[in-house]
This record gives sequence, C-alpha cells and structure tokens, in this order.
Amino acid sequence: MSSTATRQKFFYGWIIVAASTVILSMHTGMIYSYGVFFKHLIADFGWSRAATSGVHSLFMVSHGAFAIPMGWLADRFGPARVTAACVFIAGVGLALTSQVNALWQLYLTYGIIFGIGESAGFTATTSTTARWFIKRRGLALGIVASGAGIGTLIIAPVSERLIAAFGWSIAYLVLAAMIWIVMIPSALLLRRDPAGKGLLPYGADEAIISVDNGMQKVTDATETGIALRAAARYKPLWVLFIVYFLFNFCLQMVMVHLFNFATDIGIASLIAATFISIIGIGSFIGRLLMGAASDRIGANNALLTCCIIMMSTLIFLIFSRELWMFYLFAIVFGFAYGGEVPQMPVMVGQFFGMRAVAALVGVTVFGATMGGALGAWVGGKVFDVTQSYQLAFAIAAATSFVAILLTLTLKKFRPVIQR
Repeated sequence: MSSTATRQKFFYGWIIVAASTVILSMHTGMIYSYGVFFKHLIADFGWSRAATSGVHSLFMVSHGAFAIPMGWLADRFGPARVTAACVFIAGVGLALTSQVNALWQLYLTYGIIFGIGESAGFTATTSTTARWFIKRRGLALGIVASGAGIGTLIIAPVSERLIAAFGWSIAYLVLAAMIWIVMIPSALLLRRDPAGKGLLPYGADEAIISVDNGMQKVTDATETGIALRAAARYKPLWVLFIVYFLFNFCLQMVMVHLFNFATDIGIASLIAATFISIIGIGSFIGRLLMGAASDRIGANNALLTCCIIMMSTLIFLIFSRELWMFYLFAIVFGFAYGGEVPQMPVMVGQFFGMRAVAALVGVTVFGATMGGALGAWVGGKVFDVTQSYQLAFAIAAATSFVAILLTLTLKKFRPVIQR
C-alpha cells in the first residue's frame, strides 16, 4: 500500500477535526452557560447558592462517571453512534430543565439527564482525533479543544440575552434545539480510526511503514497500547487523574461563581456575562498555542506552564475590584484553562498508547469532573457561610499549587508502552 493510495488529496482526518471542534464548542458552551442562569434561578425560586451550585456539582459527577463507559463504547462501537445518542439525551435534559419548578427536578433533569448526555462530548472527540493523527497530533487536538473556547465565547452571552428577552425557561428550550440541530449531524461524521476508510493516520507513512519481503506493510498504530484494566495498575494514570481533579476544582469554582462575584460588587449582569466570553477567547488562544507547543516542548511542560499561570491568576482574582482587572483575569485565566485541555489525550496516548485511549481519557475526565463538582459546591458553600468569595478563591489558589507539584512528578514516569 503506497502513501499515495492511503493518503487522499484531502485527508478525512481534517473532517474529524472540524466535526469534533463543532461538537466540543457546543458541549463546553452549554456547560459554562450555567453560571449565567444561576442568579435567575435563585431569583425565581429562592434557593441557596450552595444548593444551586450542587446542581452543577451533580452534573459534573454524572458527566464524568459516564465518560468512562461512553469512552469504552466509543472504543468498541465507534464514536458516531455513541456521541449522537448522548447528544439526543443532552437535548432532552435541557428541554426538561426548562419546565422545572422544584429543586429536586433541576437535580434530575440538569444534574443527571443532561450530565449523561454530555458525557461523550470531550472523550469521544479528543480520543478520535488522537487516533487519526501521529504527526501534528498536538496541533490537531489544540484545534479541536479550541472549539470549547469558541463555545464559551458565544453561548454564555447568547444565553444571557435569551434570558433577558424571553426568560430562563425559553432560553433552555432554545439551547436544547441548538444541541439537536448542530451536534447530531456533526457526531454522525465521526469515524473511529483511519483504517475504517482505508487510510493511515496522518504522518503514518513516515512513522509506521516497514518493509516486509520487498512489499510495504502497514502496522495499525491505532491499536498499539494496553487495555483499561491493565493501565489502572500504573501510577501515571492516577497522577493525571488527581492533577486534572485539582485543576478542574479551580476551574469550575471560577466558571460557576465569577458571574456572581462580579455582580455582587456592582458590575452589571450583561457586562459580567462578557467575562465568560473573554475566558472563552483566552481559552481559544490557549488551546491552539499550547496544543501546538506540546509538539515542541512536550505535553508535560505545557501542562505545568498552564498550572503555574492558573495559580497566578487566582491570586490576582482575590484582589480584583476594577473592571479592567476582571478582563485581564479572564483572558489570562482562559489561556491557562484552555492550554491544559489538549494535553490530556496527548499524555494518555504517550503513557498508554491508543488501544483504549477513549476509555482512559474517560477516566481522566472523571477525575476532572469530580474535582469540578467539589469546586463548584465549595464556592457556593463558602459564600453562604462567609458572604464572600475571598476565602473560596484562596482555597483554589492553594489547590492549584498542589497541582503544580504533582505535574512535576509526572516527569519521572516512563511510558508504559515502549516504542
């Protein structure tokens, strides 16, 4: 099989990148719009901030817990059907959320049903992209991950304007329709690996073609690696699990409560909603630049850089009071948050190979979502007790310092799969 035969003029892997970018933009934008709905729900129902934060925390738990089986299903049956089915469930969850009139209903419709529906989004898109690329894998994943920045940039302010014009209930119905219309067709474009279309991964003709009896023979790099159960015996998986737990603890505390923090000190809600958009811009830049940088400096160094930047921005947020300070925080914090995302599938692939990459990314996502669940709840609980977010953000800064120390320890581990 020659490289001309296996590499078409236009490589289908870039369709995978485009579809995954669209899916992840909607996926992440929907998640981070919750902070915009937060005070409107409280205003209508009178719930505490801890209880309302708990809805997002339950969402993070269910989203992360189901990421593991959804990753396994995507590895086994392919990402298209699994992702499309989850997207349909996510739309149902938001449509039902639009009709809630009690807290337990919100926990069920948003916390559980929407959480299950969102569980395949990150896992399926990033693991599928990783399978299609050997060369420029970091760049491809950076492009896909940048979709989350685009979604955060667009959907949060759109949600705020929908709420202002029609109320939060109609806004959730519109978002449900957007999920079905945009994400399901995109999901159906996904293909598990290049072999299914008679292709090689991008860069494979340079990396994995060997000569056997005078004929070129292709080695299937997408299946090189170890299974989920075997990977669970090795420390790097659990260090990654904890690092992303800590990182997302900080991230979700900010994403759920930044809007509240800003409006509490007198910033108008429409302006405060733009902070989430600015984080989206920073995230977009961070995902592209740090995704490409991981090809040059290594994913571990890229992740370490992002952890250091995050800690610095959280310390800065504690003292932020002026509008310019919030905008500066948002762009730099967004860069750090965005830059760490593409490193997850890259590092999983480096340590464990591609055989069970979706399931292993799912494990790491579960760690991240568990941390995010705790961070969102802690932010609300600390405010209910102290009537301030100062202590909450100080806790987040200390947590990010621990993430830095653990990221440094990843350097001493060697890949389980030797190439």
